[in-house]
Amino acid sequence: MPSSRQIEAVAGQLLRAAELRRSGVSERDIAAATRNSSLVRLRQGWYISGSFWESASAETRHLAALLAAHGSAQRPPVFSHGSAAVLHGFPALSRWLRDAGRRQTSAGPGSNSRVVDVTVSRTRPSSPSSTVVRHRAELAASDVDSCERFRRTTADRTIADLARSGPFTIALASADTHLSEMARVGRLIDAATVHAWRDGMLRRSESLRGRPGSRAVEAVAVLADPRADSPLESLSRLRFVELGVDVDLQVGVRGGGRGEVFLDFRLTGTGFWGEADGKQKYLDTAMLRGQTPAEIVLAEKRRTDWISGTTGLRPIRWGSAEAFSRERFGALLAAHGVRVPGEPNERWGPRVTAFLQGLP
Repeated sequence: MPSSRQIEAVAGQLLRAAELRRSGVSERDIAAATRNSSLVRLRQGWYISGSFWESASAETRHLAALLAAHGSAQRPPVFSHGSAAVLHGFPALSRWLRDAGRRQTSAGPGSNSRVVDVTVSRTRPSSPSSTVVRHRAELAASDVDSCERFRRTTADRTIADLARSGPFTIALASADTHLSEMARVGRLIDAATVHAWRDGMLRRSESLRGRPGSRAVEAVAVLADPRADSPLESLSRLRFVELGVDVDLQVGVRGGGRGEVFLDFRLTGTGFWGEADGKQKYLDTAMLRGQTPAEIVLAEKRRTDWISGTTGLRPIRWGSAEAFSRERFGALLAAHGVRVPGEPNERWGPRVTAFLQGLP
């Protein structure tokens, strides 16, 4: 979730139209600056510099929009859905995760960082807005908490809302992130915390029986796993489930003087292990830690050779391009010789299995 320092830094970049006018900037000047992109209009009366906007991440851009929405509201809104997810630090703005869910939406922060999500009472009057998506629902007090200056839906309510509104890929990656924060320290998992969270989400799903999205909430409760180290691992695990290929996660391998290394996936009973290999490992400066991409590639090759030599398992690597499509991912596995049933097995229960079969 954004820190106090991040929030204050972004807040310091906001420009109000009234303040600009007091400093001698005319309405014509503001309009011209907006046209040439030296100013970006967040909502009526609120702007931010174009240079800051262009260099900012999707999360930072959306935080600016949230601050503007909060600052212009007569009473503090309850941010929900994708906006609450950003405030919880969930990967709700990941475009490739959204696209991998194959549900394109025209509103909300997934498609436009300046559009915020709020939940309002069904009886509250409101007018249409190009910068706010209003979700009508009655929120229990237990479904709302606070983060710095913001009111937001709780993590569990937010995950349920994401699951019900789709894409499921974002809901699952968000649930994995939340469970990891709650129940994981290093490689250690607090099983009691995971069990209690699942029970709570299953009760939430049960309370929604007969309403749209109840099966999606049940599925995210059953499938979420704190061992996922990245959204790509979350999506990859979903693909394995959809295709009926059983896997073990974060399997430790010892020996060779290397200490213990961990496999992203071991494909149960197949003689293969799998690695979800995102581009960030080779391109992100922070992850490179002073090494060149070529040095990282060489180290990864040596690590792969050592794991395969130690375990006798053959490697399969993939990135977001392969995991993006269930069909493409299944074809990759089959090309390596993995038997791919093509449908989820019954271990997840009939409702979840039916839900998975119906995913686009």
